[in-house]
Amino acid sequence: MKWQTFLIALVVLFFISCKNETKSLDNDVQMDNGKIMGIKEQAEVKNFVDQYLNTINDTLLDGRITDNYIRYMNGIPIATNKTELNAKMTLYAIGFPNYSIDKTFTEVCGNRAFIQWEFTGTNTGEFAEVIATGKKVHITGFSQLHFNMEGELFQEDIYFNQLDFLQQLGYSLSPPNLN
Repeated sequence: MKWQTFLIALVVLFFISCKNETKSLDNDVQMDNGKIMGIKEQAEVKNFVDQYLNTINDTLLDGRITDNYIRYMNGIPIATNKTELNAKMTLYAIGFPNYSIDKTFTEVCGNRAFIQWEFTGTNTGEFAEVIATGKKVHITGFSQLHFNMEGELFQEDIYFNQLDFLQQLGYSLSPPNLN
């Protein structure tokens, strides 16, 4: 329940911050002196997001991510270029061949896209060098994508409950050994 409350509060906060688009942006070096994308570029970003979530395709990323792209998952950098990004996405495609990512909320605001999503799939393939568990997973998460003036993705921040994900796969947490 705390996770859902936090997520709702986060979405409301981002929604409110979008009302003042140009003044709420930080000073990201990619922003070209604080300028934001136009309506056409924002529409292209929304179209890209629709394709990006459920596609593992090198050509989709060509010209759409910068050379210094970085992906954070729960605050930890996991990919710092297109090759690493494709490798991470392929891990999920192999581990969960029937996976689906459905958007429950998307907002493009300035040079950012905010996405609330649901991931579902069955672990029938090897995932991160671990044999398949055959278990179904359903997790919710939130992503913030940062774009430059040309609509190229340069940073992605993904947040979800990793413990819930692992528990659905059948893993458990054991208390620490204090002896």
